Amino acid sequence: MKVLTRRHAICLRRFLEQLSEGVDEVDFHSALADVSSQPDLLAFAYLSLPPRPGDKPRLISNYPAPWTACYLEHQYQSIDPVIVRARVGECPFQMPMDWQDRCSYDFTAHLTSSG
Repeated sequence: MKVLTRRHAICLRRFLEQLSEGVDEVDFHSALADVSSQPDLLAFAYLSLPPRPGDKPRLISNYPAPWTACYLEHQYQSIDPVIVRARVGECPFQMPMDWQDRCSYDFTAHLTSSG
């Protein structure tokens, strides 16, 4: 597991600032293009949870489309340990090194085998 470096933290902070200052879809995609252009950032996902129950979450990612479609279809955001942690804590945060061992359900294995 790769540790969040100072450069990653700066990149994430800039991304969050761009998101908060953005006014439309173009700004949103521009912020994503900026953050995903970082040379050592292999995978990126941003999930915006809907304010109302029943509405669909918004996922912007460079993960393969079949993977993200499966993730959203099965509503894995409700058990994803990163999302669960983010909803109860401050942002940004660093996951513990053994976070995968703590999961009660291995959704990553399911997504890999499904997509």
